[in-house]
Amino acid sequence: MTTTLLKHEWLRTRGQLANLFGLIALVGVLGSLLAAAGWPLLSQLGLALGMLAAVVAVPAVQLAMAADYWRSGYGRTGYFTHSIPVRGSRIFWVKLAWAMIVSLAAIVLTAVLALLAWWAAARESGLPSPSWSVFSDAWSTVTAVAPAWMIVCGLLLGLGSFLVWPVYYYFSVSLGHERRLAGLGAGGPVVVFVLVYVATQVLSLVGMIVLPFGVGEVDGETLGIVRFDILSEMAAGAAASNNVMPVGFVAALAALVVFCLWRTARSWNHKVALA
Repeated sequence: MTTTLLKHEWLRTRGQLANLFGLIALVGVLGSLLAAAGWPLLSQLGLALGMLAAVVAVPAVQLAMAADYWRSGYGRTGYFTHSIPVRGSRIFWVKLAWAMIVSLAAIVLTAVLALLAWWAAARESGLPSPSWSVFSDAWSTVTAVAPAWMIVCGLLLGLGSFLVWPVYYYFSVSLGHERRLAGLGAGGPVVVFVLVYVATQVLSLVGMIVLPFGVGEVDGETLGIVRFDILSEMAAGAAASNNVMPVGFVAALAALVVFCLWRTARSWNHKVALA
């Protein structure tokens, strides 16, 4: 049944996604080609468009998926969606899985458009163009100062920073349509999302206080886990050390993501309120 639902998500959203991906790619490619042409003013405009397309690809696709989640789960077709003889939480997990797949595709598009914009900018500025040697040198520099486990964790955290947003969006939409907030209409999900955003900031600070650790230099050359007291750093002001990246917030935000996933699944099972 899960495979059937996932296939349905693909069939239902492929047209919208094809148009969105196509539009973003078109703007990015044409912008970068215009930048590479070297025409005064137009080149700067083209480079701006190329970079903009790369930057907005992931958030634009994820917001489109959140709007579809809202429409298909709580809009006019919501009654049909919730009448499917499947537990509501399974429908939610499938929708979220599809959003993650689409987000990964958007990340790939972002990488391609970013490389194209980099190439266009290099033609005008004389900077090194993207090439295997450039990436190889960068990779050698990273591996020289950071252990393998830290590089893997960094890549996973970077990926997670993109993929976490559909969790927040879907949580906000679902809780915003429960009975206690249904009277606010479209304002319900907006209110919940604002509260989620505030919670991420507060929990990040709490996480860094409770887990006072960060990534910094351990022997002057390599990176490792070091102690990092965020309260002392805040009290130091301009004299604070800026060569340590705190990591305590990761655990706090991971707990928030788990809560959002659990609470959204529970909402689909027990608390759906359609207008």
